[in-house]
Amino acid sequence: MNLTGLLLVTIAQFLSGSGIVRLFRLQIGAIANICLSMIVGIFFISLAPAMLQLAHIPITGSNTAIAVAVITALCSIPLVVMFRKPNFSGFALPELYEIPFLLVFLAFFITSAFRCYYFPPTPRDVLAGGELLAEFTIREKTMLNSVFSIDLHTTNNHFKSPYITCLQVVYKLFVSPFGGVWLTAIFVPFTWWLYTILKERVHGLVACTLLLMYFCIPDAFAYSYIILYDYSNMIFYFTGFYFLMQYQTHQRRNDFAFSILLFGIATYIRVETLVLVSLAALMPAYTQFKAKQPIKDIIVNGLLLMAGPVFFYVLCMNIFIPNFVPVKMDTAAQINHNMSDISVFFTRISAINNDLILSDKGLLVYGYFFYYFIAILLADLVLIRKFNKEARMALYGIAVVYFGLALLGYLLPLFDVMNTTKRGLFKLLPLILMYYANSGIVTRISDFLKAREARSKQAAEPALAGTRPAPRPATKK
Repeated sequence: MNLTGLLLVTIAQFLSGSGIVRLFRLQIGAIANICLSMIVGIFFISLAPAMLQLAHIPITGSNTAIAVAVITALCSIPLVVMFRKPNFSGFALPELYEIPFLLVFLAFFITSAFRCYYFPPTPRDVLAGGELLAEFTIREKTMLNSVFSIDLHTTNNHFKSPYITCLQVVYKLFVSPFGGVWLTAIFVPFTWWLYTILKERVHGLVACTLLLMYFCIPDAFAYSYIILYDYSNMIFYFTGFYFLMQYQTHQRRNDFAFSILLFGIATYIRVETLVLVSLAALMPAYTQFKAKQPIKDIIVNGLLLMAGPVFFYVLCMNIFIPNFVPVKMDTAAQINHNMSDISVFFTRISAINNDLILSDKGLLVYGYFFYYFIAILLADLVLIRKFNKEARMALYGIAVVYFGLALLGYLLPLFDVMNTTKRGLFKLLPLILMYYANSGIVTRISDFLKAREARSKQAAEPALAGTRPAPRPATKK
């Protein structure tokens, strides 16, 4: 591995993302700032080879380095224009009970990072798509290379977003022959940030337990080192929905604007995400309608929310793919031609339940994560019967993904259950964690632990005071 190249690419990723995050003036802590900068920065770094291809410039190491530097410089402008002293608030040493969990999480991180570095990409989709295109792009210095002399009519993977292709090109040129290390550069910051937002809502011990449950989902952890589009798509979609929730709670337009960007990137990575975003857009529309805001404002807000995803959809489908793939893509052929038969929608819901979530296959893929969610949701419905605002929004987000994937299966026959839908359900996982952090049952456990911890600290203060040496009496002169 080229450690110097890894360091420089990571710095470029952080600076690019940090400039974009600063542009939106988000009211977030230092840890969230760092993590979100790394998450957003990976997308802008991925644009470097694409920009070279559109400009008909050979994709060499030196040209790609210049393109990355130019993108970093442009994205970093807000850091200079809106300069302020670094905010280090939010950094705190972990409590003693968190340390065993953090060591386990570190072991997961190391395992995932080693696999990203040591093993080449293996999934069928990427070997017939992003990885194949990236390897020949480096050899022939152009994305319009000899790969397309092969008959690829049995697969549509070369028609997918250039996101993975471009990241593989950058990391193969500067970091490792297998690429792939970029996945660690987004997996670790996302998980760290996810832990911080859980810990803001519940006791640290509960937050550690919830995150451990997330780590123990077999396929979710596996895709932290298996290169495919779905894990990155999950990260950007959830982050966009989280800031939409923040906008709903605090009515800050900056949060709303940032969610538009994140939803757009999620759509760029997997274009069918546009359908899910359109369903998510109903949440702020309903809130504004209930608050009796003017219909004009509701429509404008809805159009703004959809503008980012639509822009990135057009960027991917109408600019990048036609210029990078010299084979005609028949989009109309992929759409269901029998829309009147809505039974397909209900059949797909049944398949999601019976073949994935509540099946032996589901246990292998997701473990008991969905069973825990169903149990806690039922307990809240029966025992608590109250949901705070964030819990309701998280439940709506879960419903959007669940029914939205069934809708996509109805609209697109190629959107199969055991592959695309299986990985699409990853978007449920962080949303379920958000619900856990606001669940009536979980928050009562958290409040109990916080009260016990506060009493223990109060009881320890006099004992500690008693161990201090008594002041020496004053001596008479």
